Amino acid sequence: MPEHIAHMGPMLILAGLVAGWMAETLSRAGGYGLKSDMAVGLIGSVIAGTVVWVFVSTDAGMPGMFLIGCAAAVVAIVAQRGLWRSSRLGT
Repeated sequence: MPEHIAHMGPMLILAGLVAGWMAETLSRAGGYGLKSDMAVGLIGSVIAGTVVWVFVSTDAGMPGMFLIGCAAAVVAIVAQRGLWRSSRLGT
């Protein structure tokens, strides 16, 4: 069990950071900046990845967990941008 956490934890962290970086790189308007997008992606990835790992399947594997983390991070970033207006937009 601790070995699984040692392998899956970094995949979730990497997925959240990559998704945050990609969100900031691909769409400049609507975000709060690189650090905030990465933080939102990281939090979304870790929370949703943990829920999936605990309740759905512990046999997702490292690539599967990375994809689950990326998808969760994207959902969290899209939700953040949809619910809270950015100060960059002037509104």
